Amino acid sequence: MISKTILVKDKLEPKKLLKIAAFDNSKAVTKPHRHNGYLELVFLSSTSGRHVIDGHENPIKTPCVLIIRKESVHHWELTTPIEGFVLLVKKSFIDLSLDLQIARMIDEISKLDTIYLKENGIIPTLLRLLAQEENKICQEGLFRSLLAKVLENTDKTEQPTSLSNDLYVRFIELLNTDSKIINNVTYYANLLHTSPQNLTAACKKDTNNTASQILATYIIKEAKRLVFYTNKSTAEIAFSLGFTDKSNFSKYFKRFTGFTPSEFKKQYD
Repeated sequence: MISKTILVKDKLEPKKLLKIAAFDNSKAVTKPHRHNGYLELVFLSSTSGRHVIDGHENPIKTPCVLIIRKESVHHWELTTPIEGFVLLVKKSFIDLSLDLQIARMIDEISKLDTIYLKENGIIPTLLRLLAQEENKICQEGLFRSLLAKVLENTDKTEQPTSLSNDLYVRFIELLNTDSKIINNVTYYANLLHTSPQNLTAACKKDTNNTASQILATYIIKEAKRLVFYTNKSTAEIAFSLGFTDKSNFSKYFKRFTGFTPSEFKKQYD
């Protein structure tokens, strides 16, 4: 019998932003459900079966990673015994990260439902270490390494060979590779030989966010890194990020983080 509502599961404690656990063999067969506000990555080393996500069925060929986005509805039927790990991560963990590459890699991984790996390699070891780690900075380092190894070992034949929005992709590449981030959409539009309006249209088509909103995410992440890791003054950081003065920068920083730059740094002193 088909239910009138979709079951919503929440496996994370309210204040916990990241969780890893060994795969529970009692969950070999599940009913269709979605998750309450977090991304789930399921690393399977040994099993077989099928995974159905948003109506699309994917065969299980280990080793592999199942990617379940927070808005997706999914269920699976797996054969026991099952060896693997389940990783849950909230968006706030990614948003608060001081590492710009984490969001980029999550964005890349989240475009797929399944990643078939060439080998397990060091991935199980990284998962076990991450499961034991409580230090936020160490968690970010291990999580970044884990994502990098998944992407490195991905079978490219299972992935899309092109992305539909080339302008958006080139914009993100600029933000990820430029030596510094500048708070000016026109600056990036000029580098891409387009207008700010065209760049915003491309961004909204691919992400539903404007170019300014995407840039703001990168500006705040870079600002956090400069505040946390350097001894630069607020005025120096403001100037390096393209702000006219430190007052405008401080207001901008507080609007997105809830703290002034000095208050943010004191949290970690």
